[in-house]
Amino acid sequence: MLVPSKFTRLEESTIFKMKCILANKKESESVHDVYLRTKDFFYDASEFLHALDVLYVLGLVNIKDDSGLIEYA
Repeated sequence: MLVPSKFTRLEESTIFKMKCILANKKESESVHDVYLRTKDFFYDASEFLHALDVLYVLGLVNIKDDSGLIEYA
């Protein structure tokens, strides 16, 4: 996980970019929909998935197994 440091600016950190996923969230979005909405904030898809993983571990998002839609806490 990229964290702010002497060499990494806050705006480049995973913690900062997680807010892009949570901003303007909509109910019943798929992972692909969220990526399309936020792709301008991430360097690539792996950086997006890393931020989404951290949100999942923190319990702020959950992905429904049956439909693949994201539920926000």
